[in-house]
Amino acid sequence: MFKIYRVLVTQSLAETMTYRVTTVLTALFGILFYVIELITGGVYFSFTPTIYGWSFLDYLNLITTANLISYGYQFLFVAAHEDLTDQILSGNLDYSLLRPVNSYWFHACYRVDFPSLVTLLLTGIIEGVILARLHPTPLNLLLYLVAVIVGIAFVFTLNQIMVTLAFWVDGLTALNGLPEDLMSASARPAKIYPRVIQQLFLWVIPSLAITNVPAQFGHNRPTWLLLWTTLVTGLLLVISYVEWQRGLLKYVSAN
Repeated sequence: MFKIYRVLVTQSLAETMTYRVTTVLTALFGILFYVIELITGGVYFSFTPTIYGWSFLDYLNLITTANLISYGYQFLFVAAHEDLTDQILSGNLDYSLLRPVNSYWFHACYRVDFPSLVTLLLTGIIEGVILARLHPTPLNLLLYLVAVIVGIAFVFTLNQIMVTLAFWVDGLTALNGLPEDLMSASARPAKIYPRVIQQLFLWVIPSLAITNVPAQFGHNRPTWLLLWTTLVTGLLLVISYVEWQRGLLKYVSAN
């Protein structure tokens, strides 16, 4: 499986080098959006040293962690998801279905998005500087890394579930951006939202927990929410896999 993935990554790199201008523009826009968030935070905290108990450094940690999760997903999975809907609707899944590979993981890892790697690395460096200033314990630093990995998996499962709906209904392109909008809204301190919204997106669809929990570990505030988000992510992964298997029963080849 690793050899297959290496070939897919090599193909992604070749495609990236073919469209160099697009690659550069994508990376630049990713950096620009991050800078806009930094400026926005600077404006917020120019009027007050804390907002709901969050300092400016805490805010930087939160939005940088949220971007780290977002760019991690984009680098590993977004290119494959963008291609998957078209393959389902056009009936072009035969290539993988006829080969001795797990079709779910083959299409989940079909491409990587190298332009996102630039912003991912930049965000990772900035987050390293922020964590160095927060001085987390070694255990909390490890839990932070686990939380980021769980966050990437959570975003992947949400998008996988949305994309796989194409087996049953076409024309859902607008809804494919729903997980991204949800995670963008979650890149804020949970306390700024009404209590009902907090409970919904901390415990039912824990998108706020995905972003806020790692920020708390960076500040030496352990929480059981990490275990909960891990369990929910695992459940969503199982649901997405079952959905894929059910969807294949509805699949009609174009060949």
